[in-house]
Amino acid sequence: MSNLVYLFQNMSNSSSLTSLNLLFAVMMLLQLVFLFEIFSEIEFGAPFQNYRGGWLLAQGIGSVVLFVDMVIRFDQLAPSRRPWHVAGVGLCSIGWCCQFFVHYLDSALLS
Repeated sequence: MSNLVYLFQNMSNSSSLTSLNLLFAVMMLLQLVFLFEIFSEIEFGAPFQNYRGGWLLAQGIGSVVLFVDMVIRFDQLAPSRRPWHVAGVGLCSIGWCCQFFVHYLDSALLS
């Protein structure tokens, strides 16, 4: 566990930090796509409908990685960026929990 903390604390503007920023952007994009699908009458087709469990698993792992990164590197984030980063990670986590709950209910009621 201490190696993981060391890895996150010693990241600079390297590929690891770029990967985390990319993960953050992808997670926010996925949240927007799923919210758009819920509140509009447009359906995105088979990749989003048939593999919802896989998408939820990927989103859950991504949310956990972003949360751990935020906790460990919180003091190193720019003060102007902190509220937006915390809000974004919180929205990803809450969105994932809501999607998982709805998916679980839908699966339970259909079986």
